Amino acid sequence: MAFNFIPYLYPGEQLAVVAGFPTLYKFCHANPEKPLVVFIPGGGHNSRIAYGGHLGSREEDFLAYWLNKLGHDLLSISYPQESEPHDIMPPVAPDFRIRDWGLQAAEVTKLVVDQYNLLHSVVLVGWSMGGRVVVPYTKAAKGMGITVELFVALSATPGLAAARPPPSDTRQTMAGYATFDRMQSLFLEQIDEQNRLNGCTIIHEDVYLSDYYGHTPVSLLGWNLKYSPGKDFQYDDITSTQDASAHSFDQWPPIAALHGDSILDARHVLTDKATWSFFQTHRLMKAIEVKGLASVKERGSWNTVIQLVMAFSERMSTQIHGSHFFFLGEQGARHTAEALVRHLEQTKNFRSTLESLLAPEV
Repeated sequence: MAFNFIPYLYPGEQLAVVAGFPTLYKFCHANPEKPLVVFIPGGGHNSRIAYGGHLGSREEDFLAYWLNKLGHDLLSISYPQESEPHDIMPPVAPDFRIRDWGLQAAEVTKLVVDQYNLLHSVVLVGWSMGGRVVVPYTKAAKGMGITVELFVALSATPGLAAARPPPSDTRQTMAGYATFDRMQSLFLEQIDEQNRLNGCTIIHEDVYLSDYYGHTPVSLLGWNLKYSPGKDFQYDDITSTQDASAHSFDQWPPIAALHGDSILDARHVLTDKATWSFFQTHRLMKAIEVKGLASVKERGSWNTVIQLVMAFSERMSTQIHGSHFFFLGEQGARHTAEALVRHLEQTKNFRSTLESLLAPEV
């Protein structure tokens, strides 16, 4: 599709209309023999936060570099955004919903998997607001023959109703996207912390605001608000919750939770381990109920199952030094990539052990 403006793109980026909405994506190639890592950004950000590319940037400061070093391809996918002063994507999708998000990201994944002849298994990484898209993405990908082997939550929030109230100064942009006055300063403070931790300026403030930051479709944010043409945002506590389907425990992939340790990101530091353990445990319980416990009873291995499940939830959480952007900067990016690979291996080992315990005796 032709656009009526010249998009401001970094090398290797693709701007396209997928599932009826604009998206920006980039594929960073390493090894087609390992699961593709799919990165979904959080509110107010495009997917460049995972791979960088601005003038003067260091590739070692971004997650893509370290995942590639460890042998994993990375596909970073941006949802529709409004940006300024640069036009990165056309701001034509203020009505974009979580269900659209999951479908669009899955279709981009399928496109890249087919184009590069990759494995039909992926690791989904969701940062911040990106935690809301897990179930719709997983379901859509499954319908396309793609399996999500693991979801990695980077200081991520699931699609629960009213998890956070909207900021009091929430407003609508001219194009209908959502923002609030303190949004930029809150993010800049946390990026500045990453700069201090790494002893360098990873992204200059003006570059961050023009190249990485943008306004978000309101339905993605979990604020119980929806876009209505020609009107202020409307209260809606149903649509986004239904779209996210967070309580469809049988649709969740295995989960790993990564978070920082900064007081600037206190909510995620204090709650993420428990939040994602909740989903992990209920997902496992659904799977165990389907398999049944008859063989466990026959073997007398119930205590082994208890210990296995409890230990798995504990092991699948990692704290990394830093703020909400703990994966930004050489130290955090490397530690995040290493944790992802480690948790993927732990997931494979756990699945094999649990299946052997639940399988009928021959």
